[in-house]
Amino acid sequence: MEQLSIVIGLLVAHLLGDFYFQPSRWVESRNSKHLKSPALYLHSLLHGVLALTALVTLSVLTAVASKEAGLDSIDVGPLLLVAGGVLISHFIIDAVKSYAGPSTLAFAIDQAAHIGAIVILWALLTNQLGQLFKQVLMINHHHLAVLLAYMVILKPTSIFIKQLLSPWTKELDEDAKPHNSSTLVQLPIQNTLAMAGQRIGYLERLLILTFVLINQFAAIGFLLAAKSIFRFGDLTKSEDKKLTEYVLLGTLTSVVITIAVGLTTRMYMGKL
Repeated sequence: MEQLSIVIGLLVAHLLGDFYFQPSRWVESRNSKHLKSPALYLHSLLHGVLALTALVTLSVLTAVASKEAGLDSIDVGPLLLVAGGVLISHFIIDAVKSYAGPSTLAFAIDQAAHIGAIVILWALLTNQLGQLFKQVLMINHHHLAVLLAYMVILKPTSIFIKQLLSPWTKELDEDAKPHNSSTLVQLPIQNTLAMAGQRIGYLERLLILTFVLINQFAAIGFLLAAKSIFRFGDLTKSEDKKLTEYVLLGTLTSVVITIAVGLTTRMYMGKL
């Protein structure tokens, strides 16, 4: 059985169990009843069965494809141990997550923990645990520079842009106040959730930084053009052109900072 096929098969089984074969009522039951929820145990058992199915299927396909090995050469013991490891690890991780509540961070940590457990179990099955640790120890200053770049363009950049735009934000807020008791003037910016705008900025800068690091500057132009098309209607319909300047200033500041961080990172890594 090819080593990469094993980990891919386990990841496919994980995706099937977590996103395709899991009814929403199981999630609701697990989040409300926690360890007392039968759905938690059924869901973990499902993952164990799917993992075992994937491992056995890959073993059979490998044995059939091999001219020197037959089906009787398949050692089911290690496969059962890995499937059991998937079942137990999934139970523990989901039990802990049930107390965290629904949030993006909890979801990301939950999935990262599941994938990490699968990778470790794969390494144990294929005797690659030592090599896996060697790969982890091979993290160098270039990897850390890329990590630092991504960290800089998220929350710190968002705070900087917010502070930079604060004078215009106050001015827009003043314009948005009602001029009299019967008329309420609202700008489009007031109807947009602040957190949604922040997430859009995060995604925009993540894409731009990625494009810079992989030397795909043309894609940045496509991204900005697409964003301009989506925002064109709101900006042209706005009675107050201050909003247009506000949006452009925020977008250009975000783009300039992200490109500068990306180019600096590439320069540090010796790719410029």
